[in-house]
Amino acid sequence: MKSQISIDGPAASGKTSIGRKVSSHLKFRFLDTGLMYRAATWIVIKNNINIDNEFEIISSVTNSNFSINSTIKEDSLFIDNYNVISELRTSEIDKYVSQVSKIAKVRETLVNQQRSIAASGNIVMVGRDIGSVVLPNADIKIYLDASLEIRAKRRFEEVKGSTKLSFKEIKQDLEKRDIIDSNRKISPLTIPEDATVVNTDNLTISQVIEKIISIVEI
Repeated sequence: MKSQISIDGPAASGKTSIGRKVSSHLKFRFLDTGLMYRAATWIVIKNNINIDNEFEIISSVTNSNFSINSTIKEDSLFIDNYNVISELRTSEIDKYVSQVSKIAKVRETLVNQQRSIAASGNIVMVGRDIGSVVLPNADIKIYLDASLEIRAKRRFEEVKGSTKLSFKEIKQDLEKRDIIDSNRKISPLTIPEDATVVNTDNLTISQVIEKIISIVEI
C-alpha cells in the first residue's frame, strides 16, 4: 500500500472534498495545505497588515504557532491555541490568499511544517505544490483539473448563501488566482511530470474518488 498521496490542482477543482474521502477510504490521515495558507492570510487581515508589506507578513506568520487536525468529519486549525477554522472561508481571504502564498518565506515556513506532518505516517495531502515541491517523492501523484467555468459554478454554489459576490465576480477572482498561482516564482502551480491528470468537468465526486482509489490500489 502506498503511504504518501499528493493531490494538486487549481482553486475550486475539488481537491479538498475528494482528498478527504480518499483518505477516509484508505484510513490515511488527511491534510489540506490550503487551510494553512488561508490561516496565514487570516493572520495578515486580523492584524491589519498591508498586503504589500512583505516584512510584516513574514514576521507575523513565522512567529505564529500553527497546529492542524483534519478528519473525515471536520477540520481544526489552531493559531496560538485559537481555532480559526470557521473564519477561513471568506471572500476577503479568497481575495488575498494567493498574494500571501506567493511570498517565499511564508511558503518555506509552511512547507517545512507540511513535510514534518507527512513524515509521521500515511497521508493524503492536497494543495498546489504537493507533488512538485512538498512531497516530490510521493508514492502516488494526482493532478485534478477542471475548466474555469466549471470551477466558478462549483464555487458559486458552495458560497452563494454566505456571500454577496456574483457568479461573474467569483469567476474573475478564480481567474486572477490561477494567474498568480501559475506564475509565482516560488512553487508555482504546475502538473508534476509523474502525476496522473484527472479532468473532473464531466465526472461526479464519486467517480473521481473511484478513479483515484483504483490508481492507488494497483
